[in-house]
Amino acid sequence: MIRSKIYFILTVLFLNFYSLPLFAQDSANISKPAFDTLNKNENREYYLKPPALIIPATFIIYGGLKPVINDISKLDNRIMSHMQERYPDFRGNAADYLMWVPSASVYAMDAFKVKTAHNFKQHLILDAGSILITGGIGLGMRIISSNIKGFDSGNTGFPSGHTANAFRGAEILHQELKQNNKLLSYSGYVAATAVGVLRIYGKEHYLSQVVAGAGLGILSTKLTYWIFEKIKNANNTKEKVAF
Repeated sequence: MIRSKIYFILTVLFLNFYSLPLFAQDSANISKPAFDTLNKNENREYYLKPPALIIPATFIIYGGLKPVINDISKLDNRIMSHMQERYPDFRGNAADYLMWVPSASVYAMDAFKVKTAHNFKQHLILDAGSILITGGIGLGMRIISSNIKGFDSGNTGFPSGHTANAFRGAEILHQELKQNNKLLSYSGYVAATAVGVLRIYGKEHYLSQVVAGAGLGILSTKLTYWIFEKIKNANNTKEKVAF
């Protein structure tokens, strides 16, 4: 019963994650001629538009409401108790490696000359930048949550760092491939979701921590891309003026 609830909640959350972008794209296609006239400077603003923030914000808010909404805490505890009873010996470090697969896939695309939104050097900058932003925000969230009674959960931490890193990479892969290979661009989320599930089965994190970690990773990457495009556009403008 508990296992079915875990799968149901994860399925609802992540199907919601997969479906909203597709809905947004379909809606945008209604006015495709007008959209095609937008230049790159306008397109860069997409990263932080409200529709693009709905999913990660929802994930973070869900985890953040644990001290306020008792049902979230109850569900977390029931799932953890179930895992401890049914899978007491489940251990492993697969998540330690799997969380890097989505971001590493971007470099594999570079090696095989697959067309992406940015080049190898830019990928290095985006990857490093998203790591710093994800880590910085995540550290702040842990410091704040450690002082809130509702987040006091033993050896686990809010949010899940492994899940945040996995979804950080998955979002990079999505941004790089969504224009040329829409289906493949979502593949990173499969690996990232697996990381979250492994953290729950390994009793390392509660469901709410995993969900919040996913939201953090996605949001941090979107913020990284927004900053990157902002700086790149400013530099291009300076070069044009200088020329």
